[in-house]
Amino acid sequence: MSPIFSNHREGYHALDQVTHSGDEDIEDLPQRTKYKYTLSDWLLAITIVCTILDFSLVVWDRVLQVDLRSTSSSDELPFQNPYLNLEILYKDPDFKSSTHDPIINTVPVIAQVSNRERQKIFPLFQHYSSRGQGRAPTNERRLLVTHELESIAQFRVLDFGMENCSLSLTVPPRNSTGDLLYTDLGDSIILDVWSLPARHKLDLYNLSWSKLPRPRVHIGHMNVSYGKTYRMPSIPCKSQSYQTFAVSCSSPGCLVNVTGKDMGPSGLYMYQSQTV
Repeated sequence: MSPIFSNHREGYHALDQVTHSGDEDIEDLPQRTKYKYTLSDWLLAITIVCTILDFSLVVWDRVLQVDLRSTSSSDELPFQNPYLNLEILYKDPDFKSSTHDPIINTVPVIAQVSNRERQKIFPLFQHYSSRGQGRAPTNERRLLVTHELESIAQFRVLDFGMENCSLSLTVPPRNSTGDLLYTDLGDSIILDVWSLPARHKLDLYNLSWSKLPRPRVHIGHMNVSYGKTYRMPSIPCKSQSYQTFAVSCSSPGCLVNVTGKDMGPSGLYMYQSQTV
């Protein structure tokens, strides 16, 4: 008997592609649509607010930078006192203060202004010396005074408790340096000294007579001679404050050209002594 082959195939029936929405889905559709639009509105509103804030911050930063450049500079910012509560310490009757030697306070540069050319800005004196393959500035300060030129020096008071200040001028002996003193009345010259009300650092590189702080106050004279030091009466000077002076001729036909060198008592400087 020949074999009998049976070929049975399972049939696969496609599912019905038609979906039927129930009554619940139809009723929930408006609520889901409303939620979708509400979320989109909130996202759009947040994006707009963030954009406005970013733009406002950029504009404010630009305005603030312009305002700072136009109204203030780093030289006008107040100094923070590094000597906190030392005055309380020194007021204690049981505290014993140590003795300190006087301080010689010098300035980096001395500026000149003209009482005749009141808008003119004079270049500052700066001497250079050879150092190896190049040149380096030296610590020299020139006091130059004539019947038209005044010298402007600004000191910052050093240290706490050294708040007794005296403007001083030391002139080397005749012919020992290139310094020069001259007046129609002889070698002894009388200089007028003025105090200027400058609470901030002056821009000495851009200074003219018309830009000087006012009013100026006459505080005394200096009798200047070769080989001598003249020290003015002391004045109180608060630590970290600026003390600004103008030096002018009092004698007729006056000429003073004295250069201070290094950090010692040479040329024009301020002498600080202890007060606590």
